[in-house]
Amino acid sequence: MKSRALPPFAHHIFAYGLYLIVAIVVTWPLVTVLSTRLVGHPFGDSYEYARHIWWIKNILQTGGPLFHDSLLAYPDGLGNSWLWGNPLQSFPAWLLAFIMPLPAAFNLPLLFNLALNGWAVYWLVAYLTEQRSAAWLAGLVFLAYPTFQGQLAAGHTGLLVLWGIPFYTYGLFRLQDTQNRRWLLFTALFFCLSLLGNTLLLVYFLLPVTGLFVLTLLWQHRWSALRWSIAAIILGGMVSLPFLLPVALDMFSAPARLQESGDVAFSADLLAIVSPSFQHPLFGQLEYTHRVLGRDPFEKMAYLGIVAGTLGIIAVWQQRRARWWLLLGGIAWVGSLGGILKVLDAPLSVSVGSYETFIALPGLILQHIPLLSSTRTPARFNFTLALAVAVLAGYGLAALWPHLQRRRLGYTLCLGLSVFVLWEYQGFWSPEGIPDLPTIPGVVPEAVTMLAERDDIRAVFDIPWEHLLTDKDAMFLQTGHQRPLIAGHITRRTPVDPARLTVLQNTLDPALLDAAGADIIILHKDWSDNQGVLDAFARQQLGAPFYEDARIALFAAPPVINLPEFQVILPPTTALRNRISIYLYTPVPGWVELSAAVQANQREIQFLQDEHLIETWPINGAADIRGAVFLEQPGYHTLTLAVTPPCPAADSGILVCASVEITGLEVTLNPGS
Repeated sequence: MKSRALPPFAHHIFAYGLYLIVAIVVTWPLVTVLSTRLVGHPFGDSYEYARHIWWIKNILQTGGPLFHDSLLAYPDGLGNSWLWGNPLQSFPAWLLAFIMPLPAAFNLPLLFNLALNGWAVYWLVAYLTEQRSAAWLAGLVFLAYPTFQGQLAAGHTGLLVLWGIPFYTYGLFRLQDTQNRRWLLFTALFFCLSLLGNTLLLVYFLLPVTGLFVLTLLWQHRWSALRWSIAAIILGGMVSLPFLLPVALDMFSAPARLQESGDVAFSADLLAIVSPSFQHPLFGQLEYTHRVLGRDPFEKMAYLGIVAGTLGIIAVWQQRRARWWLLLGGIAWVGSLGGILKVLDAPLSVSVGSYETFIALPGLILQHIPLLSSTRTPARFNFTLALAVAVLAGYGLAALWPHLQRRRLGYTLCLGLSVFVLWEYQGFWSPEGIPDLPTIPGVVPEAVTMLAERDDIRAVFDIPWEHLLTDKDAMFLQTGHQRPLIAGHITRRTPVDPARLTVLQNTLDPALLDAAGADIIILHKDWSDNQGVLDAFARQQLGAPFYEDARIALFAAPPVINLPEFQVILPPTTALRNRISIYLYTPVPGWVELSAAVQANQREIQFLQDEHLIETWPINGAADIRGAVFLEQPGYHTLTLAVTPPCPAADSGILVCASVEITGLEVTLNPGS
């Protein structure tokens, strides 16, 4: 590819300003509530990310340790290698937080990054096509692509720092043409910068782009260009190691209970690329879009669009160079489908004789590769699909441009296509037909912020702890009360011992709360049970809340009267398909004895204490099981009954896995040696 002149830098400044306006339109009404609300749905991650931004700003002010978060998982704290391994997830937001309210500091960088995403693709396509209008439209398609609107609603701010990848791709093209050290360093730099928003972009974006580029050079026998490209990739990887290694070590050292699945649930539907938003004023009338996207419009949006799709067809037909991008988009699309083919948000099953099975896809292989298996969200390969679609749209308009007799006609066409793309791609709408990206409250209630003035609060316990959104809300409230949390997390879910949290919540025993340091208990009504059982129990054990509104109730821990006693929390179910856990607290060392009656057909039941195997019982029919384990250390422990082999997550409908029935389960403590 020959060297091409890029548009003057003034054009780039103007283009960035226009993309910033587009970002405001895409995120409407965010700009109207910039300082009072956070972008994102209540089910998203905005609260935890905003909290991390607040924590960095707070720790820089107070001079505490940068790599250990003492305000989470009281009293031990948590390591935060993930946070520092993804610095662009929180920068420059934490810097802005010194001079503006936290919601504004959280929201503004998001708008800037969206505009940067569009501008980076503008730069790339201006080089590829030498046509500014085509580059403009390509950048707009990438900025507004439905996949990224879903990530916006989910509050995944780090995953939206994407501008490094188009520049990295641009560097690869320049490097293969020039084989110059300057472009080697440029490419290596943007390889590293591409990962600093979220390490997972290595899998979803860098891997397919880099892999196809290298394979293309191999196919073309361009050995010199291949050597320079590999050198840039290796150098970029070496520069990235200080950020990648801590995150990788943290990921691989996480306990098994924190290893989450979701490869099928978070894979894209076969029809996702032709499924516009089910909230769209026009396309929302299509019934199938509700079924494809209705359960999770955040991860699975991938709509190609009429404009981008048509221009892409023109590009592939007219421009041979565009076909590389078609191949890249095809690879990404297949990857986004995951390991099992889904249609209308359900795995597509086929019958083979008397058996029923599912259709396996190449993505199934990725689920067994250590690094790739931890990503668990195949639909995010649509990030790469978005880049391919954007570039193809640019190539398509560039192919049409010479056929437009007058420049004014070309600009009018470009403007009309841009407006239609924005209208067509918009993913979230109000009933009145106005763009309506979800936002959530960004101001902590005054009663919570007043807790920061008290010096008698050791830690705050938020319930129901097992609901993931409770922990996220709790972390945002911490930006107001500024006190340690009994739970809390860096990513996804709390690593705090579930035995400790479950016993504390299910007893709300003043003695145990005092021993844990929980002086304030916050009930999160949005995520509590619909029947109000936990609410009623909290009032019974703790008394009336000293503050209450529609979303939360604040309780003070009662004074301690008695010493902590032995506590057992039995599982709510008697059907054992995989494993059930029994949580307990023991105030003294002693023998804990378990007994139960079981019914099973040629199964084995394992008895574990804190994940250490104690005993195995073969069961065939009705039997009584008894086990004992000596607990040397007082405190919280978990007893587990696990069946081997476990039942699959879902029965096939033909081969049914029968659970083991358990009755009369009892756990007792005999103190002493």
